Amino acid sequence: MPMDQFIIEAMVEALKPTLKDAKQAEQILERFWHDKMALVWDVEDVHTAANEREIALTDQAAVKVLQELHHRHNKQYGIKWEHLTAYIEEYAMGRKVTKVELNRFVQENTLTIDPKVRKRR
Repeated sequence: MPMDQFIIEAMVEALKPTLKDAKQAEQILERFWHDKMALVWDVEDVHTAANEREIALTDQAAVKVLQELHHRHNKQYGIKWEHLTAYIEEYAMGRKVTKVELNRFVQENTLTIDPKVRKRR
């Protein structure tokens, strides 16, 4: 199964500043992924898992979850959704979502992402 088209498009978009021909780059990536498979987890997945547990994470915390799960996972078994939620709960990451945020998530599938909080000196 080749790489999902939206992933290829995201790769091309990320490379656009250095590309002369985005369409050609897309074709090269499509050929490259023709006989390969990769499962892609992103911060949106992490935010969704956190919101399901009524927790809001910063983007920085979501990236940390991805990095830790990648580092710790058993390649024979992969990463499961429950690993995301368990890691978030185990390390008490994030803050509790408000009732309004939870309702938006349940009713409208709108993620709550905690903005980065800057410390004042």
